[in-house]
Amino acid sequence: MAFRDLREWLKDVEARGELRKFSGASWNLEMSSITDVLQKEGKQPMPAVLFDDIPGFPKGFRTLFSLTSSTWRIAHTLGLPEDRIDRMSLVRNWRAKSSKLRPVPPVLVKSGPVQQNVDEGSRIDLLKFPSPMCHELDGGRYIGTVCSVIQRDPDEGWVNLGTYRGMLVDRNHLAFHAVEAQHGRTIANKYFSRGETMPVAIAIGVDPALYCASSQPMVGWGVSEYDFAGGIKGEPIEVIEGVTGLPIPATAEIVIEGVCRPGEWVDEGPFGEFHGYYANLGRSPVKEPLIEVKAVHYRDNPILTCSSPGVPPHDTTLMDSMLHSMAIWDKLEVLGIPGVRGVWCHEFAAGWYFNVVSIEQMYTGHSTLVGNTAALANSHSGRYTIVVEEDIDPSNLEQAMWAVVTRGRPHEAIHILPRCSATSTDPAIPVEEKRKYDVLPKPLYSSRVIIDGCRPYEGKPDWYPVARVSPELRSTLMEKFPDILS
Repeated sequence: MAFRDLREWLKDVEARGELRKFSGASWNLEMSSITDVLQKEGKQPMPAVLFDDIPGFPKGFRTLFSLTSSTWRIAHTLGLPEDRIDRMSLVRNWRAKSSKLRPVPPVLVKSGPVQQNVDEGSRIDLLKFPSPMCHELDGGRYIGTVCSVIQRDPDEGWVNLGTYRGMLVDRNHLAFHAVEAQHGRTIANKYFSRGETMPVAIAIGVDPALYCASSQPMVGWGVSEYDFAGGIKGEPIEVIEGVTGLPIPATAEIVIEGVCRPGEWVDEGPFGEFHGYYANLGRSPVKEPLIEVKAVHYRDNPILTCSSPGVPPHDTTLMDSMLHSMAIWDKLEVLGIPGVRGVWCHEFAAGWYFNVVSIEQMYTGHSTLVGNTAALANSHSGRYTIVVEEDIDPSNLEQAMWAVVTRGRPHEAIHILPRCSATSTDPAIPVEEKRKYDVLPKPLYSSRVIIDGCRPYEGKPDWYPVARVSPELRSTLMEKFPDILS
């Protein structure tokens, strides 16, 4: 791939015209709020947003928001064709690439740009970086949002990278937050249950392909995101051995290394989450593992990559939508379910809670099977799943809802699955239910709704004709009158 690190990627983004720069914005609400206003009220595609001259910090200590908020930047990051960047083409192209992708393990190098500055002992000061206060009701500043948290499984020795948030506690401590069913939480629980200290590293400003691999459920248990990101790029990710013994990205902007000890907890949050709520315990903080920082590596003029999730759409929903869509499609295919023509997890539901699957019906009960499987494809998503026919673009909400209101009768079309798994981030679960349990994992449940927007398969010969411009007629018109949409 053309870029080797975040800085080279950023040059490509600027050359494309998809970078906005701001000077003088404060870490305290201003950077995150500017990004949110651009996302919701600005022109599309949403640009990446770079902040410099942040009051109270040296010039050159920058922050970068909204890395993957355009379809072109996602295609460029994942090495996909850049001539077809509509939503469904992204999903199809990524499925085609990932199905043939072969892992490429990282390569250990002696040094890298992230070692330009190394602070240890009394020199450690996390407050030197312009970590943002993202929302007005947040409980603290977050240095870890667009990051890759690095852990080693104590049993099998493989290295996991996941995007779990990190809140500043003081100059040399962080709070570590990972929810149920995430690999990072499972690994931490292994250490803590044995009374063992867990080494951990938080890499910030990594190669965007590595960030994508670590921030999304792309690989299964036992497969390192380092290997998967190497497969995306077609070349190994360069790593160096950190002071904790963990492999850390050689070209990252910032890497924080430390340890978590069993029984050491700290108040974390609250933090505005991806679905738009403070949904752990409302305005109350939660107890999370404490990270004691042992070393901080950083490049000259470091770039702190950030996210400010809130009411969707926000700066991560497009990437979330695309990759969750692909994950559902893959699971349907792995189970041998035929006829799937498209999947889209809609941005207004944060890429998690409202999913549409388009199918070509092939047998009675086909849409029911697809709906149930898609609804349960992820441990904490799919609150609403709609199944529509192949003439409907699943990324087009108006088309999907038109199918729902015209092709099914409610008493036959709507199905509810009770006692489905849920996490502590679920905003629909009452806070008093979550308060019953002090620490994760919490035994929480929710339900899933499946809506069949398909006409009955057995009545196919008698389906009413649809009144619309055919693709063939549209193509002819566009050739004859090329300025129709100008």
